[in-house]
Amino acid sequence: MSTTSLAYGETPTHCRQAVPVRNLLKAALKAAIGGVVVVEAYVAIVKAAGIPMRAGFLGATHAGPITAVSVAVGVLVCTFWGTILAVAVGRLSQRPRRAFALVSSALAAVSLVVPFGAGATASSTKFALAAAHVLVASVVIPILARTFPRGAVSTDDIRTDGVTT
Repeated sequence: MSTTSLAYGETPTHCRQAVPVRNLLKAALKAAIGGVVVVEAYVAIVKAAGIPMRAGFLGATHAGPITAVSVAVGVLVCTFWGTILAVAVGRLSQRPRRAFALVSSALAAVSLVVPFGAGATASSTKFALAAAHVLVASVVIPILARTFPRGAVSTDDIRTDGVTT
């Protein structure tokens, strides 16, 4: 591994700067709007297909209606927490785009426990809700991930004359 000498106060090129919060918030707004629009259209199609949009929470004995507002709120809450995750990953990871994509995708997969574990809910509704989770994740995660640079330059990529290879 080769290294370069740095002047006082100089940041090594392999250390990345966090994405400005303003850029991340703009991306979060785009992701939230995109997620809501896509999932609301999907839910309209699901309802038109005759799938009952009534579900209970984990272990519930009664199902309640799934409304446009409840779907939108779900997307907004998940986008909020995804943005918080992006801030944390951006500050802690050498490869934030990759780390964010992996962690958020894993969390989206874990979120499938909710629709599949929903009590007093028709199987068709469980599958439709699980597909909605995947659909929203496929919209929100890439938008937030794109706020990060493609990859960090490692110290192995730096020649002693300071030029990256």
